[in-house]
Amino acid sequence: MSRIFDALQRSQGENPSAATPNHSVPPEALASAMDAAGEMPAPEARSAAQAPDWLSVPAARVLRPHPTPEQRIVSLTEPNGPGAEMFRVLSTRLAHMKDKRPLSKLLVSSAVVDEGKSVVAVNLAVALAERPSERVLLMEADLRRPTASTLLSPNPTAGITEWHAGKLSIQNALYKVGDLPLWFLSAGAGLQEPLPVLESLEFANMVEAVSAHFDWVILDSTPMLPMADAASLSRLCDGVLVVVREGYTRRKLLNKALESIDPKKLLGMVFNEAASQQATYDQFGGYGYYDNKKAGGRSAAGDQGKAATA
Repeated sequence: MSRIFDALQRSQGENPSAATPNHSVPPEALASAMDAAGEMPAPEARSAAQAPDWLSVPAARVLRPHPTPEQRIVSLTEPNGPGAEMFRVLSTRLAHMKDKRPLSKLLVSSAVVDEGKSVVAVNLAVALAERPSERVLLMEADLRRPTASTLLSPNPTAGITEWHAGKLSIQNALYKVGDLPLWFLSAGAGLQEPLPVLESLEFANMVEAVSAHFDWVILDSTPMLPMADAASLSRLCDGVLVVVREGYTRRKLLNKALESIDPKKLLGMVFNEAASQQATYDQFGGYGYYDNKKAGGRSAAGDQGKAATA
C-alpha cells in the first residue's frame, strides 16, 4: 500500500500575499459565463443540506462508484481505515488554512505522469465532502488523459469538452457522487490539444461562476511537464498541491516543474509511495503524515523539491 505525506507550506499569517489570484474576470464576462452555463442563480448561503435546484441531478447522473483495491480510493473503500484518516488530516489542514486566507479553488497536479495525482484528487474531494456543511466540486481538468472519471464511473461521462463545444449546459454536465455533498464535472471526451479550451475566456468564466456555489473546487490537472496546461490552470486557482511519487520523480524534473507555478500559490506536496524510516508511520497501515514544522521546515514545497527523494 502506498504512503502519502502532505507538507503544507505555511499559513496565511506567514504568507499573506498567497491569497491574491493573478487572474481576474470582468463582471460583464462573468455574467456571460453564467448565461452560457445555463443561467445559474446567484450563490446563496451555502449549505450541504440545502443545495440549489440546479445542483439537483437525475438518478441517471448519480454515480455509485465501487473502486477496486488497486485504484486506491481509500476514502470510499476503507472509510474507517488509516489511509482515509490521513486524507481527513489533509482536509483539516486545508480547512485551517482557509480560516486565515481565501482558499477554495485547489489545483492538484504532479511533475510528470503516473504519480497518482488523480487518486489523490478523488480521495481529497471525498474527505472534504465529509466535513460538516461543505459542498465540494471535483473538476476533471486533465483533458488529455482523463483518469478521475474512470475511478468514479465505469461508463463514459460527458463533461467539459462537450460543454465547450456547445453540446450541453454545465447543469447537465454535473454528476453527483453517491449521497455525499460532492459533485463531479468530468473532462468528457479527451483532447490531444486542450490548451485552446483551458486558456479560453469562456472556461475561466465558467470556473469562476460555478465555483461561487461550492465551498471547495478541486481541479485535477494534467502534469506540469511537458505540457503548459497546469501552469495555465493555476492562474484560476487559489492554491496548488503537487503530488510526488518517491523513487519515480527525478529531482531536476520536479524543480523544473515547480518553476512553472507561482511560488505564492504553492501550498505544499503530497508524497505518494514514499518510504519512511520512522516506525510511527507504520502505525497508519502504510500511510503517514509528514508535518513540515515537525520536520524543521524541510518540506518539498519549502525546499524546492529537495525532500522529494530524501
